[in-house]
Amino acid sequence: MKKYCLFLILVLSCSYLSVEALPLARNDAARLAGLVKETLNVSTPNRSAQEYQQAAATYHKIQDRLQQVNQEKLGLEGQVDYDLLDAYLKKRIFYIEKIRDYELSPASYVSVGGLGSLFLRPGARADASVRNAIRGLARLPQLLENGKKNLKNPARIWTENALYEIYYAKLLLSDYVPQAQVDDPALKQELVAAAKKALGQIEDYETWLINDLLPRSTRPPTWKPEDLEYIQFVGNQLTDYGVDEMLKIAEREEKATMDRMRKLALRIHPSGDLRKVWEVMKDEAPPWPEVLPMAKKYVQWMSDWLQGEGSHVLTLDPLIDYGVAITPPTGRRSLSFGGAYPTYPLAGRQCGYYVLTPLEDILTEEEKASRIRSYNPYWTHVISYHEWVGHVIQLSDYALKPNKRPLRRISHYNFTQGWSFYLEKLMEDEGYFETLPYMESLKTRMARLQMRMWRIQRILTKLKMAKGEMTFEEAVDAYVSKIGMERTNSYIEVQRDSQRCSPPGSEIIGEMEILKLREEYKRRMGEHYSLKKFHDTLISYGELPFKQIRRLMFSD
Repeated sequence: MKKYCLFLILVLSCSYLSVEALPLARNDAARLAGLVKETLNVSTPNRSAQEYQQAAATYHKIQDRLQQVNQEKLGLEGQVDYDLLDAYLKKRIFYIEKIRDYELSPASYVSVGGLGSLFLRPGARADASVRNAIRGLARLPQLLENGKKNLKNPARIWTENALYEIYYAKLLLSDYVPQAQVDDPALKQELVAAAKKALGQIEDYETWLINDLLPRSTRPPTWKPEDLEYIQFVGNQLTDYGVDEMLKIAEREEKATMDRMRKLALRIHPSGDLRKVWEVMKDEAPPWPEVLPMAKKYVQWMSDWLQGEGSHVLTLDPLIDYGVAITPPTGRRSLSFGGAYPTYPLAGRQCGYYVLTPLEDILTEEEKASRIRSYNPYWTHVISYHEWVGHVIQLSDYALKPNKRPLRRISHYNFTQGWSFYLEKLMEDEGYFETLPYMESLKTRMARLQMRMWRIQRILTKLKMAKGEMTFEEAVDAYVSKIGMERTNSYIEVQRDSQRCSPPGSEIIGEMEILKLREEYKRRMGEHYSLKKFHDTLISYGELPFKQIRRLMFSD
């Protein structure tokens, strides 16, 4: 009887401790959820210096209160969110207080109220979206005025890029808005009037950029290596990939990829001359009117393969619609070839497009003749599945998942670029290229290697520029000589990559990290492993740091 009483006391004591611990755990989870909500409510709608300072002050306060949350008492999902919030706060404070990026990006103030989404799927947006666009245009005068106050000494090529962005903004406001499909005629008139007013304001900003900011835009278009490493280590949580390590990886990859391209060139052209092969491939680019039909053909080929012979690779969600479209004007400078546009859900379905950027009237005839060569069949083929199977499917798949945790909707890391790049080689490895005619297969393989060298050069050029070992012009030359990229596109590539204080290598390093995850998943799953299960599981986590994806995948 005495032993029974002691046992009963012990059981009751343990029960009491468990009941007491439960509210504490819930309190920590509730505090974290509150801090996430508070973080998501921080905004800088008019982009004034004061708004940025207030935002940073708020982030510091949230950071202090986050330290009071006991991370160990949270569940796995909560522990991941804790790390994501901590990294997000540090990154935002760094950009505002250390980098002061709002003083360096003239193009970022050219906001046209989200108008671009009205034209990717004409007529699909409800009147509420049009009203939001009108409200966005109403904020434009204050945005531009604050831009004039904030901008100090950006790089000249960044200010020149803003002038290009203004060209596209004016094109959108003057040519596209009058053609917008809006259900309410009165609302359409209001939108057109707002666009007309915004057009004058942007033209005034353009004059200020030319006369005032451009002459004093003398900053070098580079970033300090230690600043790039901070974002890599803290924001991307990739602590094994500092600047020197990334350069070693890229130099090793450059040699291996160049060797493979040279061997392949011998199979494509009798001379075996690599540059001759590249020119022959570019000469096969069709006239612009035939580019979209060609891209649609490649998207359909890959779709059919993934649902047939390649069904072992990944699952195509039947609720995702896809297609090919012209890049909206607001994306044409950053997407000089094209890109991916996952769009808003409609009727319970998610939609996304592989978009291609047209040859604008702003280009000279020589520039148009150069740019069209980038739409040769082989580059277009590889880029098509990089964009739609990679970006559109991955981002759309996550958008369709229920119960998303709110912080993860704003936490963008380098997984999505790594995933899309990983697919480029994967499709070749899994037999897709074997379905193509012999010579087309060889040239598409060459294009795939050119795409790889492209991403290698992103690492080498940005980091060597950061270390003072390469000039902007030398970086432009590197894309021309190592990839065969047309100079007009090479210039835009280096210009775009230079504008953001973010580490390069998301594709090459991302592929490396995915392969590590795949090997571990295969080892742990044993006889239950399949490539398709791995990919379906991988993309279900959305765009998280690889460190957090691994924690969620293996629950440790």
